Amino acid sequence: MVLLVTGAMGHVGQDLVRQAADRGHRVVAQYRGSFNANAPATSSPGVKWVKAELTDVHAVAALIETHGVTGAIHTAAVPNESVARPDPFGTVNSNVGAVAGLLDQARRRNWRRFVYVSSGSVFQKADCTTPILEDHPPAVTNVYSTTKFCGELMTTMFRSQYDLSAATVRISWVYGPPLVPRERTNPRGPIPWFLKLALGGQPIVEPSGGDFAASFTHVSDVAAGLLAAYEAKALRHPVYHLGSRLNFSTSQVADAVRKAVPGASISVGPGSAPWTDHTRMRGPLAGNRLFEDAGFEPKFDLEQGVHSFAEWMRANPKAWS
Repeated sequence: MVLLVTGAMGHVGQDLVRQAADRGHRVVAQYRGSFNANAPATSSPGVKWVKAELTDVHAVAALIETHGVTGAIHTAAVPNESVARPDPFGTVNSNVGAVAGLLDQARRRNWRRFVYVSSGSVFQKADCTTPILEDHPPAVTNVYSTTKFCGELMTTMFRSQYDLSAATVRISWVYGPPLVPRERTNPRGPIPWFLKLALGGQPIVEPSGGDFAASFTHVSDVAAGLLAAYEAKALRHPVYHLGSRLNFSTSQVADAVRKAVPGASISVGPGSAPWTDHTRMRGPLAGNRLFEDAGFEPKFDLEQGVHSFAEWMRANPKAWS
């Protein structure tokens, strides 16, 4: 059995490959851009790293045939609205076309499982005070959320029409190593930026953003949940939610950073900007389907996750300083 992890040099992909290799999976780790030799599992004997363009159906077919792929967790995507909006056509190719191509390979080769990684961003009009269950109807408004929802529809269609063991797992506001942006990246949320400044001894002065809240989830939990969905004996539903089930405000993030970095100076004003510049605030992803079908529960609460991230940053200063 060979697991294909797409987007394996991405934030979630790196930890997913590491955890899959640790659990004894034979992994084909696909990436598109540059290769980071320092990424987790790059030297693991159970992992084969392959550079490929997922929008090229012939390259994808050759990759799958060569390595005998029997299932996939598809994390690769144009990652957020700030990147998607300037290139809508390219985003459609990446976030919809590549999904369709992989699903058709799964149909033709009778894969044991296809897990499509989607986003809480498909809920652009949801009540931000109410948990969002898996059967809540999506409402998309921008380029990114629309293309991610199209990927969900494709996955559900192949599941229902071709009896493919395929399902969507939605994730949201992922944080944790190794992603510490060199420059401020608002769609990533406040956690990595606050920790970077705090550990660098710089005061954090935010004129607004204290009222923003999101279901921040540690990357280790996200990778573990996706792997649990892939390994489950059966996925009885077309859609699953993977997250903390709670929204945490920027003020709560600031408190967690102060505990992880004693002496950190943080001041945050009211309002939701700039964290809502490219998306809308929404309730937390909620539901019990992933626990019921795969036995998965997140391990990190916000304070534990931020502390763990801070410890990694202290141990790896060259990755972010």
